[in-house]
Amino acid sequence: MEGASDRIMLLRELGEFGLIERIAALAADDPRVVVGVGDDAALLDLGGPQLVAVTTDAMLQDRHFQLDWLSPEEIGRRAVAGSLSDIAAMGATPVGVFCTAGFPADGSAETAEAMLRGVALGAEAAGAVLAGGDLIASERVLLDLTAIGLVQHGQQLTRDGARPGQLLAVTGALGAPAMAVAALLASSHAQLHGDAWEAVRERFARPQPRIRAGRAMAASGLVAAAIDISDGLVQDAGHIARRSGLRAVIEGGRVPVAEGCVELAATVDADPARAALAGGEDFELLVSLDEADFTRVAKLPAVAEVGLTVVGYLEDGEGAIAVDDAGDEIDLPRGGWNHYA
Repeated sequence: MEGASDRIMLLRELGEFGLIERIAALAADDPRVVVGVGDDAALLDLGGPQLVAVTTDAMLQDRHFQLDWLSPEEIGRRAVAGSLSDIAAMGATPVGVFCTAGFPADGSAETAEAMLRGVALGAEAAGAVLAGGDLIASERVLLDLTAIGLVQHGQQLTRDGARPGQLLAVTGALGAPAMAVAALLASSHAQLHGDAWEAVRERFARPQPRIRAGRAMAASGLVAAAIDISDGLVQDAGHIARRSGLRAVIEGGRVPVAEGCVELAATVDADPARAALAGGEDFELLVSLDEADFTRVAKLPAVAEVGLTVVGYLEDGEGAIAVDDAGDEIDLPRGGWNHYA
């Protein structure tokens, strides 16, 4: 009889982050790897004056997007934004992007070209260049992006530098991508119109990785830890907390909700506050810093132009929760994105 110890664990049971922990155990211990598995990007010391930041991010049709949601060029721009946002979270400056693209052999060549044009334009807008990649035939569209950046030794931002008592603050405003997806799933395109929808769609279709803000905060030396908000605010706060050995508390009433979300909620079955707390793919930056330094960081020109808002704090303990104005925990059925959940 097969014993319980012989049972195969399924990926949906282990979860994305459980698998990441297993992969981390496989990585070789090498002095060139300053930061390895478990952060927004790896940091490599190749002997020069700057560390090399490297990250990968993939988007798969019908898993991360549908072809009728956005134009082909917008799909490419959105795909590259994920990797560029990871570079921003390390305080690095992006320099190059590589794309492995999978397209059905009977698909439109013009559509494929437009998607890769979007990748190139998104990279260019961030100061980087599409420098190469690979093409494969696939049943569904796949865009797998690798981004490379540079950051001065000692200026890099990571997830593990937070300290108890520090504030958690976020750039920009949150929730638009989750609200856009909810609207697209619930409505026909003909039903989606008006200023609220256009504001939400713009944030979803053309995300702006916070390269300049991340670089400015890293150079200031006043930010202790950082992460980009791709999995959802509460879940990503939990990543900082776990890597720093702390507990993150997000104060729901302080979280800035993106323009158009509240108005759109009147016609879409989605809660804008919950979208901001757990929606994901906002590609904003969440940082920890001392209360005494918040104003100085918020007034940095590159930060001030996108805004910086206190959304919580770090304390002794573990995990991450969101609380309402009364201090009661907010029940979030899904705390954030998990590929195998």
